Amino acid sequence: MLALRRAPGARSLSAVFDGPRWCLRQMGRQTQVAMTDADERDFLAFLRSTAEIQLFESSAPSPELMTVDQFAPREQGHWQYFIWNRSFAWAPEYQFVGRNAVVRDRVGWSFLGNKSSAPLLEYDRHNFSDARDGVGRVYWAKSFSAPAPLTYDVDAFSKWFDRVVRWIRREGRQLQRGVLEPYLLPDAWAKASIGRRTSG
Repeated sequence: MLALRRAPGARSLSAVFDGPRWCLRQMGRQTQVAMTDADERDFLAFLRSTAEIQLFESSAPSPELMTVDQFAPREQGHWQYFIWNRSFAWAPEYQFVGRNAVVRDRVGWSFLGNKSSAPLLEYDRHNFSDARDGVGRVYWAKSFSAPAPLTYDVDAFSKWFDRVVRWIRREGRQLQRGVLEPYLLPDAWAKASIGRRTSG
């Protein structure tokens, strides 16, 4: 059974995560989304129909383990990925977690050091146990945190991002309308509907 949970007293997930509109504009572009493992397989198939892509883990024990072909099981703690559209030139640069890391067992792990100016989509997985701990989203930072002007074709990448968002909105449905309400893709919607009928 799958259900989307909201903070006590909140009318919608937008009420939990809403903020000043200027903040959303400054932070790049994003669309909230909730996908199960089955939905993610469909999502990957769609992305691969639009371009040659490469998935990156947000961090891994070594650079070689950063590049993957599929999303790993959620139970293993893999909650964030970066998706590179290889039509846009870019060379990943790896850095390593320092000794002062909050999570001690991640010291020495690798991560992308130049993602802030890269032609990447960020995919954060939805936490179906408690959305307050993580509403899923597809995010393009654009120039929000880039240290210098972007060197790839921003207009072309924007068109690709728009195509991805259109697919999410076409395939998904919202429990309630709202800018920050997630679009539930078909399997997530079906399981959420079962959960609502059972709890009702």
